Amino acid sequence: MLPITFQTSAIAVAQIFAMGALGFYLVRSGIIHESGLKLLSFLSVNIFFPLFIFHQIITHFDVVRMPFWWGFPLINISLVLTGLLVSFLVVLRHRSPLKDEFLAVSSLHNAGYIPLLMVMSLPLGAWAGQVYTCVILSIIGFDTCLWSLGVWLLTRGQSSRMDLRKMINPPLLSMLAAMIIVLAFGPNAVPEIVLKPIKILGDAAMAMAMIVIGGNLSLSSFTRVAWTQVTGVVLIKLAALPLITLIAVFFLKLNPLISVVAMIQACMPSSITLSIIGRNYETANQNFINQCIFTTHLASIITIPIFLGLYGKLM
Repeated sequence: MLPITFQTSAIAVAQIFAMGALGFYLVRSGIIHESGLKLLSFLSVNIFFPLFIFHQIITHFDVVRMPFWWGFPLINISLVLTGLLVSFLVVLRHRSPLKDEFLAVSSLHNAGYIPLLMVMSLPLGAWAGQVYTCVILSIIGFDTCLWSLGVWLLTRGQSSRMDLRKMINPPLLSMLAAMIIVLAFGPNAVPEIVLKPIKILGDAAMAMAMIVIGGNLSLSSFTRVAWTQVTGVVLIKLAALPLITLIAVFFLKLNPLISVVAMIQACMPSSITLSIIGRNYETANQNFINQCIFTTHLASIITIPIFLGLYGKLM
């Protein structure tokens, strides 16, 4: 599995960097200004991501075919909470003005794009379709954490109190709406004439995200990198969490589908969507967020095949 995993992870990360390079160029060349980047972030958070999430759940969520569907969202919820606990213990010992951002980038991972690309390329045989669906379901748990806990962490510095209005946002509402529709009326409740334009617009979410992230990197300074904190994020995200997960799936003897999805998700770098949330809500320390996203994605080319290779040998 190791050579195939290395190739798959390297290609997936390279594709992310290639798409982000377009946004970097557009902003650096002056074609898109910071105000335009803010508009693209607003459209991503309030229109394209909600439609993308809605379509994914409507088309892949089927209670009848997967009676234990609820276990897969719990995978990412457990991973996020574990990452949050580990990073919180680190923050307690080393206090930093980057505390909230550190907690966010250490606990929230890239749960969608790279895992889906890897599933399509890994030698899973007849399991491929099932694992793909399970990864989609696991994203429900991640999105729940991202658009509630993630938004709270990146915005709580703006207010002394928890602002529930920011946590009740379009992506979270679209997720709840889609799940309610499927649970109440079944997976075919939304007619194709409605679903097709939703899919077309939702498919633009990833491209829009890459442009915003590349633009954010263009506006970010890499001359003053907080290497101590960035290294801490890399170690937590790409070493500690995969190792904890590997030990857990080995000793708990989990269902094979659950264990493979959990292992793939545990190896992922920091969530690229945090950059979009930071830009949309004008979060402080956006430089640090972008530095961590860039560094963890670069390092994951090495760490993903190592841990998935170990998983393949042990399981």
